[in-house]
Amino acid sequence: MNFINGIIYSLSYFTILPVSVSNFEANHNFYRGVIFGLPISGLVLAILTISLFALLPFQLIYKAIFCAILYLFFYGFIHLEAVADTIDGYFASLSNKNIYAVMKEPQVGAMGAIGAFCFVLLKIIALFFLLYYEQYLAIMLALFFSRFSIFFALDFDFHPKSTFLNSLKSSISTSVIFKIIFLPFNMLTKFILLQLKKKLGFLNGDTVGFTIELQEIIFLNIGVALC
Repeated sequence: MNFINGIIYSLSYFTILPVSVSNFEANHNFYRGVIFGLPISGLVLAILTISLFALLPFQLIYKAIFCAILYLFFYGFIHLEAVADTIDGYFASLSNKNIYAVMKEPQVGAMGAIGAFCFVLLKIIALFFLLYYEQYLAIMLALFFSRFSIFFALDFDFHPKSTFLNSLKSSISTSVIFKIIFLPFNMLTKFILLQLKKKLGFLNGDTVGFTIELQEIIFLNIGVALC
């Protein structure tokens, strides 16, 4: 039951869906549920976005743009905040500032804002194209597998203050067979996070969120290229 509570918690945390869990024990089963719930949340949001696109009585071009933008609201912009913080941290590393402190500041820097805007633009354009041409499977796969990367991200060590991620890491271990089956996703996730760790000196929740966003854009654009 605590595993199910973890999935529900993940849906409530990573989306704006009206679900919540009040009674749970934060043990390994719960955190495993949170991990599995992250890619599930991506699939749920994909289905919701596609369903709205199919049902709304608007002109085709308008509703494709409208639903692409709505999708950003559906997950509460949580990963986009991580994009802005990670980009701010990257530029802070070029000027010998305290990178972690910069990333944890409540305000967003100019470079972080510009970078997040570019991510939003790339995502909306790709989603618009895939919705317009009814490439629903490509959307579902992109939103699912970008979040599926959490299984491979947890192989890394995280900043000591990233207590939530460290709790997730300690609750699960993936087998070698699992990593071989999903080798392309594993390699892409590891490559992105290794580059971030090399530049920032550490990994935390923001870098994982950045990785999810970047992979989502990559997968969506692969879908566009294959149409």
